[in-house]
Amino acid sequence: MGVFDGICSTKGWLGGIVASMFLFYFSGCHQSPEKKGEKAEAKPATSIPTSSKNAVVPSFEPFPWVRYEAEDGRTTGQVRGPSRVYYSPESESSGRRYVRLDSEGQFVEFTATQSGEGLVVRYSIPDAPEGDGQTATLSLYRNGKYEKKLLLTSRHAWSYGNFPWSNNPKEGKPHHFYDEARSRVDQIKVGDTIRLQKDAKDIADYYLIDLIELEKVPPPLTRPSNSFSIEEFGAKGDDDMNDTPALLECLSAASSQNKIVWIPRGDFRLDGERIALGKVTIQGEGMWYSCLTGKKPMFAVSGQPVLVSDLAIMGDTNDRNDSSPDNAFDGNFGDGSIFRHLWIEHLKCGFWTTHGTRNMRLEGCRIRNTMADGLNFCDGSSDSSVEFCHLRNTGDDALATWSPGREKQGSNPCLRNSFVNNRIELPWHANGLAIYGGGYHRIAGNTVTDTVFSGGGLLISSGFESIPFSGEILVEDNTFIRTGGECYIGEPVGGLWIHCHHSDIEVPVHIRGTSLIDSAQSAISVHGPKGAQVLQLDDVRVNGLAQEPIHIFPKTYGKMEVRSIATKNVATQNPLRNESPEKFKVLIQE
Repeated sequence: MGVFDGICSTKGWLGGIVASMFLFYFSGCHQSPEKKGEKAEAKPATSIPTSSKNAVVPSFEPFPWVRYEAEDGRTTGQVRGPSRVYYSPESESSGRRYVRLDSEGQFVEFTATQSGEGLVVRYSIPDAPEGDGQTATLSLYRNGKYEKKLLLTSRHAWSYGNFPWSNNPKEGKPHHFYDEARSRVDQIKVGDTIRLQKDAKDIADYYLIDLIELEKVPPPLTRPSNSFSIEEFGAKGDDDMNDTPALLECLSAASSQNKIVWIPRGDFRLDGERIALGKVTIQGEGMWYSCLTGKKPMFAVSGQPVLVSDLAIMGDTNDRNDSSPDNAFDGNFGDGSIFRHLWIEHLKCGFWTTHGTRNMRLEGCRIRNTMADGLNFCDGSSDSSVEFCHLRNTGDDALATWSPGREKQGSNPCLRNSFVNNRIELPWHANGLAIYGGGYHRIAGNTVTDTVFSGGGLLISSGFESIPFSGEILVEDNTFIRTGGECYIGEPVGGLWIHCHHSDIEVPVHIRGTSLIDSAQSAISVHGPKGAQVLQLDDVRVNGLAQEPIHIFPKTYGKMEVRSIATKNVATQNPLRNESPEKFKVLIQE
């Protein structure tokens, strides 16, 4: 893999598709017991194809950062990988490769190709013996001179045992290795050499470095004239004091006087209970400047629209409890809520919506390092969208819309939701994108890379007691890279998989303009025990595969029409493996 400089490392049609995917403009979980629970123990995969040394690299242009893959830098450490074997750090690494530093003086370095002041390092350090994490530093050098210590922690990484996992190392099966550190630095100029080095006082036994991202940090925003600052109500910031009371007073005053809540520069701790939000606007100086942190930077919305923008929310959640809504935002978002330019980490979910949510918009946000979904439009949430967002290292589906309540009276389907032009990487469990029932959803222009276990780039499912599909599903112009593989259902899944589980999928499912690259198993798979009546594939492109691109598993039924499929670097000339030939008919047009 090469430096993420906006140019894809591949050539021809493949490089053109990937390089043109992202025209970005960047500057919870109420779960019923049956939702996303493991149905079988995870077993380490064997004979899964690994990524090639020159793995496909998607473009980030015009995201504000430049990506530097550690394994492509200059290093005195060890480059590990590639491998897709579950429970290995390689399987959770970008492109399935990383650099290990475990001796004093070892380093990895790169030459900056773009100036910037914002640095993100994706790393792993060992857990503590009792599973509660440890802190350590790593030294940052610029042009050969020491600059600062980066503070790292394993508190929010390392999970053990079976779903829903624990923090107890005695349960075995360690996974969920990575976390990220972000840091403001003096401007790094083009041509500067940036080095990460293990020095004598950097006490972790080892450092796994996956990637480094450098971005230009925009100037802070100016406080609106019609606003109340939380500092006016006693919030101090950048200390150990609980600023929840000050924020509550500010919210009350702003709501009664129709003003904006202003979050100035600084880290403000929220250690009280979840904060209820009515109709309000909350704005910060920018995601690199204003930060809500602490034990409970969590908000419960109550049916009125809110607008929240330009700040970071950094929680402290390091376990998964599906009976507790440990999400950044949770509840009924009313009609017309908007969230822009938020950076959310270390919570169970970023967003979990419930019945009554309509016309919600998520734009230009980053959701990373969660214990469950990045966002789930749930329980009748409709007409809502996520666009131009970046999600990484989520512990369940990064973006999902789920219509639970198949056999419950009064349940409402989710309708007309859309996920458009998003970039999703490395969900450490489940899928990049998922649709569970409902209807008229649109999935377009997204790229998903490097799923780890029990997930593909996209799942279309009638499982998890979903209300049956009620309107056509449109999937177009997406790219799925190194996705699919071993799964809790006991069958390997494709980079795009269709699971006809609790009910037939009777609505048309249109899949067109889709690229599936270096899939772990099949490119597209269909699973029973129910059936799918109208699957249409048009302009599907498959590159890099050790078996047939389309796999129809036993015990399903229905019909698929393949109007156009192009293959490259595929081990077999036969595009289809149909293990339900009597009941599932596939028409492939030449």
